[in-house]
Amino acid sequence: MTTPMMGAWPVEVRAVKLFTIHGDLYYELHVVRTDVPAETMTALRVPQHATAGEPKVGDRLKVTFLMGQVTGARPET
Repeated sequence: MTTPMMGAWPVEVRAVKLFTIHGDLYYELHVVRTDVPAETMTALRVPQHATAGEPKVGDRLKVTFLMGQVTGARPET
């Protein structure tokens, strides 16, 4: 699934992998959107500074995008 140029998705985290790019920590989140009926898994690369804590399997997050990149991943309220 292609990420939007801007906007937000409500998602549920199904897997989390840590990795670094040039010393910066990122999370690769494998998620499914909770606002659409089909459970298509999507991988999102989320910089550590864009999260509110460490994401875990089962978390429900609101992920925000700008220019197709993740700019925030916060607990869904």
